[in-house]
Amino acid sequence: MADTQSVISDVKLFIERLKKELPEVFSTPSGPAEGSGPAPENRVLYNGDLYQARMYLTPDQEEGVAFDGEIFHVYLQSKTADPSALVTQWLRDKAGETLRQKTQQWAEKMGVEYNNITIKDQRTLWASCSGKKNINYSYRIIKMPLAVQDYLIVHELSHLVHMNHGQEYWQLVAQYCPDYNHHRKWLNENKGSIFADVELTYREEEENRPSTQEPAQEAQPAEEPATPAKEQTPAQEAPQANESPTQGQAAKEEQN
Repeated sequence: MADTQSVISDVKLFIERLKKELPEVFSTPSGPAEGSGPAPENRVLYNGDLYQARMYLTPDQEEGVAFDGEIFHVYLQSKTADPSALVTQWLRDKAGETLRQKTQQWAEKMGVEYNNITIKDQRTLWASCSGKKNINYSYRIIKMPLAVQDYLIVHELSHLVHMNHGQEYWQLVAQYCPDYNHHRKWLNENKGSIFADVELTYREEEENRPSTQEPAQEAQPAEEPATPAKEQTPAQEAPQANESPTQGQAAKEEQN
């Protein structure tokens, strides 16, 4: 049975796709003038959920992103700044932190060892594992529900035992991720949303002024607005495919 978060995420992303395909159905009488289409919503996909993004023009403050668990607060020094790039970098940094931590935890549970982890922007792969025990992840995994993230990590770590997709391999995956077929289905149905780039638009007339208390970092209050995290430095090894996002089929493993 699929986990609740993945089911909810599936429904929300389906509705988002309908909004893009049928904008006239979701427009309201108080919305933009006829023919202009509804104004794009500033939303960010993170951990399988869609969160509102608010932008603030703060010329005297360093540009950056803070997430308080409900809203992404984006600080811009000018009207021409790129909020999409700032949030994308935040997601990359968060992916590096989260996927490294989760991989270590799962490796300990499974009793396997790996070498390096590299975070990339892979457009045709979710992740890969090499014969040298190096693991590559797409940073876009951070957009997925937590259970789906765990499945992809188990998928790659299982290749440290079986460098193939044979019966014994899938038995090992099922041992640690019994619902892996549901997660593969989720990936196949929502790959378009995961591979879509962040699209945020600063609108001066809708600017949300910062409150007297600045937003905190995720799930932790802070007195001052957060500054952007430093980018992880990826390893140099180029990945090959293990898990492919197309049709839920796994691709060939990396050959050294």
